[in-house]
Amino acid sequence: MDEKVFIGIGSNIDNSSENCTTGIKHIIRDKRTRFLSVSSLYLTSPVSLIAQEDFINCALCITWSDSPFELLKFLNSIEDMMGRKRDVTGGPRIIDLDILLFRDLILDDPLLKIPHPELHKRRFAIIPCLEIDPEIIHPSFNKLLKEFLSYIDDGQKLKLIKDRKEVMESLGRTPKFN
Repeated sequence: MDEKVFIGIGSNIDNSSENCTTGIKHIIRDKRTRFLSVSSLYLTSPVSLIAQEDFINCALCITWSDSPFELLKFLNSIEDMMGRKRDVTGGPRIIDLDILLFRDLILDDPLLKIPHPELHKRRFAIIPCLEIDPEIIHPSFNKLLKEFLSYIDDGQKLKLIKDRKEVMESLGRTPKFN
């Protein structure tokens, strides 16, 4: 996986597509970040038992020149700036920025777990990552990420709503993929 860092991005409040794009723009503006790629945007069903609207989800792939803890702090500051409320665990979110993978790192700290502990169970996180890099290996299991898809319940809805080319253009980037 080299230096790649994958960030899961989601929103289900207000204009969720715009919220995701805004979150991405904030991330890639930081001098510690080098933009590599972004996935399409997907409409996805929530995995929480709390009744709420569907999410828009995508993945961002970057390099990060600082520690994983500094990345977490940075992502939390973006969430706070965008108005994220943390009063209901698993509840609706204006923006959700999760570190899914940080290079090949395995980290189990009370503040941060990498890879994201639910990554291998969530179609809405796996598919966008695989769209960027189909050969990602989950460091905790030493298995290709795509191998986990067959174990995930088909009830997790995932519907393409904006392809990668459109997302790249909305970020002012020129698409560099097929």
